Amino acid sequence: MLICASYICKRDLLFTYTRTCCDVHGSRNHSAEEPLLLATPDNITVSAGTRLSLVCVAWGNPAPNITWTPDATAVPYQNVYNTSTTLNGLTYVVSILEVCYTEPQFSGTYSCTATNGVAPASLGGNSASFQVQVLSQPSCSSTYAVTSNLQYVYVKQEPSCILCTLPGGVPTWYTWTINSSSAIGQNGTNILFNRSTTLLIQDPILLLKGATGVLQVQCYDQTQLISYQAYVALSEPSVIVAGPQDIITSSNLKLSATCVAWGKPLPTITWTSSYTNLTSFNTYTTSVSDGQFSYVVSILEICPTSFITSDTYTCTASSTSSGTSLGLTSSSFVLQVPNTPPTVQVVENTNLQVLCSLVGNSSVVITSVYWTDSLGSVVSNNSTLQVLGIQRNRSGVYTCTIQTASSSSMSTTTVTVLYPPSAFVVGEQTIYGIQGLSVTLSCSFVGLPIPNITWSGPLGQQIQSNPHFTIVSSSNFTQLTINSLIRSDTGNYTCVATNYLGVSSSSTSLYVQVPPDSPTNVIITYRSDSTISLSWNYGFNGNSPVVNVSISYESPNYIGVEGTMYLILPAMFSATLSGLHPNANYSIRVALVNAAGFTSNVTIVLTSTLSLRLMAPTITALYSYISVQLVMIWTVVADSTMAPADSWIVEYMPFGGSPTNVTVQGSLRMFTLAGLSRGTLYSVRLAGVNVAGLGPFSTYVQNTTTVDAPSVPLNLATTVLNLTSIVVSWDPPLDNGGRVIAYYQIQYRVVGVSNFTLVNQIYDLQCTIMDLSYDTIYELQVAAFNGALFSTLTPSVQQKIQPQGVLPPDPPSNITITNQNATSISLNWNTGFDGNSPLVNVSISYWSSNYPNDGTQYVLLPLVYSSTLSGLHPNANYSIRITLVNALGVSSTLVTLVSSTLSLTLVAPSVSALYAISSTQLAMRWMITIDTTMAPADSWIVEYTPFGGSPKNVTVQGSLRMFTLTGLSRGTLYSVRLAGVNVAGLGPFSPYVQNTTIVDAPTIPEIQSALPLNSTSIAVSWAPPLDNGGQSIQYYVIQIRVLGGGTFSTVSQVLALQYMYVITAGVQDGTAYEVQVIASNGGAISIPSLMQVITPPIGPPFPLSVMPQVYGSTDTTAVVTWISPGGYIDNYTLQYKPSDQTWNGATTYTVEASATIFTISGLIPNTSYDVQVCTNNKNSSSDFVAQTFITLAPPKLKVIGPTSPVPVGTTLTLECVVEFGHNSTVIWSRADGNSLPPVAISKGYLLLFTSVQAQTSGIYVCTFAGSTGPISEAFSLNVSDAASLQASSQLPLPSVTPPSTSIPLKLVIVVSLGAGVPLLCLVLICFICVMVLYCRLKKSPYKMQNPLYDASPNALSLSLESTESSVIEAPLEIFANF
Repeated sequence: MLICASYICKRDLLFTYTRTCCDVHGSRNHSAEEPLLLATPDNITVSAGTRLSLVCVAWGNPAPNITWTPDATAVPYQNVYNTSTTLNGLTYVVSILEVCYTEPQFSGTYSCTATNGVAPASLGGNSASFQVQVLSQPSCSSTYAVTSNLQYVYVKQEPSCILCTLPGGVPTWYTWTINSSSAIGQNGTNILFNRSTTLLIQDPILLLKGATGVLQVQCYDQTQLISYQAYVALSEPSVIVAGPQDIITSSNLKLSATCVAWGKPLPTITWTSSYTNLTSFNTYTTSVSDGQFSYVVSILEICPTSFITSDTYTCTASSTSSGTSLGLTSSSFVLQVPNTPPTVQVVENTNLQVLCSLVGNSSVVITSVYWTDSLGSVVSNNSTLQVLGIQRNRSGVYTCTIQTASSSSMSTTTVTVLYPPSAFVVGEQTIYGIQGLSVTLSCSFVGLPIPNITWSGPLGQQIQSNPHFTIVSSSNFTQLTINSLIRSDTGNYTCVATNYLGVSSSSTSLYVQVPPDSPTNVIITYRSDSTISLSWNYGFNGNSPVVNVSISYESPNYIGVEGTMYLILPAMFSATLSGLHPNANYSIRVALVNAAGFTSNVTIVLTSTLSLRLMAPTITALYSYISVQLVMIWTVVADSTMAPADSWIVEYMPFGGSPTNVTVQGSLRMFTLAGLSRGTLYSVRLAGVNVAGLGPFSTYVQNTTTVDAPSVPLNLATTVLNLTSIVVSWDPPLDNGGRVIAYYQIQYRVVGVSNFTLVNQIYDLQCTIMDLSYDTIYELQVAAFNGALFSTLTPSVQQKIQPQGVLPPDPPSNITITNQNATSISLNWNTGFDGNSPLVNVSISYWSSNYPNDGTQYVLLPLVYSSTLSGLHPNANYSIRITLVNALGVSSTLVTLVSSTLSLTLVAPSVSALYAISSTQLAMRWMITIDTTMAPADSWIVEYTPFGGSPKNVTVQGSLRMFTLTGLSRGTLYSVRLAGVNVAGLGPFSPYVQNTTIVDAPTIPEIQSALPLNSTSIAVSWAPPLDNGGQSIQYYVIQIRVLGGGTFSTVSQVLALQYMYVITAGVQDGTAYEVQVIASNGGAISIPSLMQVITPPIGPPFPLSVMPQVYGSTDTTAVVTWISPGGYIDNYTLQYKPSDQTWNGATTYTVEASATIFTISGLIPNTSYDVQVCTNNKNSSSDFVAQTFITLAPPKLKVIGPTSPVPVGTTLTLECVVEFGHNSTVIWSRADGNSLPPVAISKGYLLLFTSVQAQTSGIYVCTFAGSTGPISEAFSLNVSDAASLQASSQLPLPSVTPPSTSIPLKLVIVVSLGAGVPLLCLVLICFICVMVLYCRLKKSPYKMQNPLYDASPNALSLSLESTESSVIEAPLEIFANF
């Protein structure tokens, strides 16, 4: 016995089912089993006239038979399809009951029963029942017959049926298309199938409105492959109107909205709006007729578009018949222009925030909103334009762009940044003007609002325009003109600029130049017989530097003879009038002159010249009675006309010297000149001085002062030169007696002898007395003679001549080389036994084997013990001989010394260390190679070069091995090297060594401001350090802590060129903080700069300012977007619910504050929903703002094609009809997995066969990528080679080639009228284009496609498709229907 624990049933697209039964031993058993229904239909509700398919699946052993109740006799149009398949040993049976056309009487209970001769088991049943309900169609008020092709059918405004009567007998299968589309027949739509031959138009007005007044229908008999086309229009007075769709456009444009109306009689169109005044807009209306059908076109021209033109516009068509109104029909569209304020004013250094939004509900989906500045740069990627701390250079035009899927609209806002005024003087701060003339003071100013400008004068009084003052001002410039200047106009003039944001002023100093005041304190400082000297002081200079001084004089004693004017430089305060008459009266006028003219009051001085000067005196005697004085005596000629001498000027001048004056009383006639030089020739003269001045000098008289005897010569000494000579030496006397010593005189005698021997005219301080006697004592004395007198003789000095026994001196000993270099050798020596005679000299001679032509002898004084031989050749060997000489002769033995000079060039030193000891110092050490063959370094040249700079040199003593470079730049890399300098010159440099000086810490980066931007962010700005510490600032460290808290925490490290940062991390509302900024130059950090700031507490959140928008809805999903209202937001709350339910059961989501978009999924298709959004923060939540949307219906597929076999060579089309599709794509394939045949061309929803063959037969699958997954529909195509079927009777499906008869062409041209284009011209142009297109269509195999809207909401494009699968675009923006 089989015991089954469970049934596991799986269903796939082919309706195959499997069941696994296991016995207790786990083995399979395929013995006889009762039938079991695995799948049965659910209860079904359909509309009348639709196709119904019911499926039952069963399995059993043997294979069961499935029967249906009621049977085919009870339900006409019924087909039953049975198939079976064996899988894993089990046989499955699938049975399909198909009702081609449902009618209401078909409603009832249906059942399927499976039987196979085995009794039913307890585990399942073999019969299942379900309910089928067929909804009734609305009845037809009128029925209209189509009995011929291309027939016009005129219907009433009521549910109407179109009866198609095709020739050839009773139709078996009809399909209907409307405007070339087969998407008709579904429940709830305007058009319904009614049985097979009737098409129900439930609402003709609604349908004809969408078809622009004329509806093209086609009934097609798929059995006979014949069809009729008909044109449906209204047959009675009626009104149909079609207007534009909702529009979003930019501001400042011209928008043309077109409305088309149809009806009998022809209606009248009027335009209205909700609140916009349309009187300022233009409307253009015209009517078009082709003899059978007429319509009216009205164009509303909205210019310019702006936010205030955002409104709902309605075009209303009305018609009357026999004075009776036939009613009104209207069509509305929503015009939306971005709402941005035309102008915005904001104060500098505050925050700017401008919102771009749309008002009103529109069907247009917005994809993005952003702001750009006047340069086209994007400054905000959302609807809010925000600029923190705005500056005046950010003034300009900002554009908000709102983009949709097909277009974009723009609106501009002019942002004006207001700022306090600034006034500044144009030109010099100090201005000079001449009295009587005019002067203009200029002042430039800036500020918004434009400042109010005033001028104030020297006393602070406000100046008003009058004849004396003229004020001219513009928007940024003002001028004050002072006419006919007077002296009191001098002073400071201030330009004051004022607006409500502040006050600014700038001053100019005006000096009115008038003629200067007369000079003061004019006094006579000197008079003579021919000159008058005077001086004066300046008074007020008239605000203009004195250019010159004018002096004129005249004498009453010489009227008409004398009168002269002197022009003196302005800096002069005195003058001398010369060439005057003696003893004459003079009037002297003194006037000052400046740029404005002469002094108004001239100063007059009266004075007179003195009588004639004294005559020259006569010197009668000039003599000297002591060595430093001269006595002079003079006489004068007595003359009563002269003023007596008040004093005498005695002038004396030594020979070859400069004159000296001495003043003597006027009563004297004798005077002694004292303090003169002895023995000197003097020239002397004198002149008298009286009130007339200095008189003439006497002639020169000369005489010489007397000479004294010189003092005694000093330090008399004697030395025995040899056995017969004595050398006598002495020092000159301390006093030469007033004259240079002419010579010396020596007297000597043998001691005990009375007479002296004289040696005269000795001109040196040494003398050798020869031819003396041996072993004799001599007495010697010296006297000095100055050409006039002999000095007293020196005390006697005795000297004895030595006896015989004097020998040559011993040779020098201990001869050593003390120094040597490249060109010199220094040596010293000691002397031994002098041979009983003082050494007379030392003789040194030298020669070189390298240079045999060189040889030199030195003769030195006897007391010298060292010498330096110079001018030698470098690196040469020398023989040196030293000889001592006394009175007897040279050394008995010659001493020869061999030595050599050093080489010239130094070797390069080596820098062993270079290190920084401060920010401006580098210490260096170096080593040298010790080489005795080289001349040592006398100095060192240290060269140091900063990175990227020029080298500098410093000289260091040659004995040093360490040196510190000072005055360097901080934080700078230096390259250092050095070279030695010796007698040979500059040696080679050492290799470069590099190191960097130490960097100091930067100074404090001063915080300029620390202000809360909002409750949770702080904007801090700072100025860079005044001193970067020697290295560029690398970055700034921003730190913050709660006031009075612990350590600072670092919130950011910003780059060096950034001087502002917004702190958001960890900032709480209503909290006091300390903010500090630290500068770092990469080597050291600055002292922090500190500032306190308090954040304001968070207030309630703002609600959404614009309703949330829903776009991209599918049958189960919707995308919700909204615009952030600004302010502090923690998150958003989003709720949604079906519109027929309350919010208590709404689904709630929390959305992050950074997101303004959310996708809702799991929705019910074709259902109305409400969605609402609110803002939340820690304070509270805002009010909800709601919106409503409707999900789409789920998609359904149906393939339309020939149901009977088609002959080989036929051209046909399969059409995949998608009901409630969601803009997705359709893919065609074959069920067997093979590729589409070459004759099959997939064009979207159509599969075109150019010429079918027998192998073209098969099952073709249409797959639609729906939002919830792909769905498919299969179609079986059967190609027959029966010769009875003629290709000539075949027509393409569903497209029908237009007949060769003339097709009435009805076109509605929708255009945008430009300003100034006459309506009649435009209509004429359109008519010509239509006729050309019409003629082309009659001769070409093209069919008309659906009119498609282009990017403009006011225009349509006409698309034509050929039977050869090519597409053309008409060069006119038109739409049309045949």
